[in-house]
Amino acid sequence: MSNLLYHYCSIETFELILKNKTFRFSSLGIVDDMEESVTLDFDDIGRICFVSCWTDLEQESVEMWRNYTGGNNGVRIGLPKDFFHIDMDENSLIPYSKSLGDKYDVSISPPYLPELMPVTYTQDEFLINLPVANTKVEKGNNCSSTVAGFNLDTRYIGRFKRDYWSGQSEWRYRLIAVPQEYHRNNLHGRYLQGEPEEMIELMKSDLREMSFKTDYIDYYFSEIVFHEMEILLSPLNNEEDNLKVKEFLKEHTGIDNAELKKSKLKIRC
Repeated sequence: MSNLLYHYCSIETFELILKNKTFRFSSLGIVDDMEESVTLDFDDIGRICFVSCWTDLEQESVEMWRNYTGGNNGVRIGLPKDFFHIDMDENSLIPYSKSLGDKYDVSISPPYLPELMPVTYTQDEFLINLPVANTKVEKGNNCSSTVAGFNLDTRYIGRFKRDYWSGQSEWRYRLIAVPQEYHRNNLHGRYLQGEPEEMIELMKSDLREMSFKTDYIDYYFSEIVFHEMEILLSPLNNEEDNLKVKEFLKEHTGIDNAELKKSKLKIRC
């Protein structure tokens, strides 16, 4: 089994990836499958899950060339599955996560590094529309006070899709991020000013109504990765497009002898 995953994109996006050394993670609230952000018990809270979408299909896909490159020109990037881990240690990870959170006004959840997972395709309605809200209200053991707690179970958000998407054979890098406004409210005691049951409902309503500064997060990878990168040129490219790919590689990575694979497909534009 190949250790590579593949990402289809336009040539314009390819240049941004090289220039910025980032891949874009999009909220499940804007991906092509509109069911993905919806949960059984907390509306579309799945939008707190941000994903970068890849495939393990080594054989190129006509559908992906058309759908994920803009349908005009593009490349398919191949990289080792652990490429986000390269040159990123614990000492640099937490400060980077904080700076990223400040940039996008979000709080990124541990482990801070993108988590890789294969998408599981299913017909099981429970897995498609999972419950995520955990609420606990109980009396204290040694006093008459009421103890309340609320959290979201995010372990399975973004892991399941209906089986009619299975042709994509998708893998995902995933980040969980909540608007910093929610944590600021918590820090300032907004959820400690009333009865526990009322405070839980306030926490829930705040989370439902909060919006993100953007619907994406651009996450860094090491430039070392450029030397691991496999590039396949779209069958929709013309010679000028392919020349641009070479120029962008040289300009942004210094690599001027990269092997650019040509597509085996013949697609009428």
